[in-house]
Amino acid sequence: MDDTRTDTGLKEHPLGMVGMAARPLRPRSSGLTVAADRGLGPYAQDDLISMSAAFIDRAKLAMGLARLLPEAVLRDKIAKYSRAEIPVFLAGEVSELAILQGVAQDYYRAIADLGAWGVEVSNAQITLDLPTKTRLIGAARGAGLEVVAEVGTKGGANWATSAARVRADVAACLDAGAERVLIQAEGLNEGVAKINAAVIEDLVAGFGLKPLIFQAKTSDLIVFFLSRFGAAVNLDVDSDQVLELEACRRGIRKRGLFGMMAGTTEEDG
Repeated sequence: MDDTRTDTGLKEHPLGMVGMAARPLRPRSSGLTVAADRGLGPYAQDDLISMSAAFIDRAKLAMGLARLLPEAVLRDKIAKYSRAEIPVFLAGEVSELAILQGVAQDYYRAIADLGAWGVEVSNAQITLDLPTKTRLIGAARGAGLEVVAEVGTKGGANWATSAARVRADVAACLDAGAERVLIQAEGLNEGVAKINAAVIEDLVAGFGLKPLIFQAKTSDLIVFFLSRFGAAVNLDVDSDQVLELEACRRGIRKRGLFGMMAGTTEEDG
């Protein structure tokens, strides 16, 4: 991936006389947008791809979606994203059930057979020690999948009370071969009275932006992450937030990086 290759600030699009920030071309290694597909039907998925494909770097099949759909429907969904050059990975809900039921290896092979790019290895809703988690990351990679490891648990803020422990979890996942590490929002920047900015900033200081993905399911969280870390931060958003996030990254929306535009000039006259 070569993030020095940028677009023109979309000058070739309509209204190109209005300048805005350029962005690295896909496939890029930073400033990733992960779009969570929470059950888009085929026409809605087509609409998403038609409107937003150039702005999506990963599609995440969320909410156990992959376990509910018939095979033909699931294969078609994965294939549509793949044709649009959007890598698809399956979120952690079903993965965690597979771990509990002792069928993780079979599960990873089945995902690869479906044509997916990757899988999330997480312990958001189950108890999983770190050596087992890293072993599962290796098993998924052995099945031919890329791994997005998730750090953090749902249902409470206790997991985020120790920056050192969170940092150790992230480091172990990356060392085990995870392509990225998704930081669970619950208990950190979602469902809490105050965002735990100290842990977030500690992670960025320790690992940089590239290997980390943060969840930003509200407009306020998009602003929080962009205002602190700029357009290069990787964010996991719902599919209907993709264009909002892109507008904020490019400085179109005042709530985002407004004014960070290259080559603006006074109008003649």
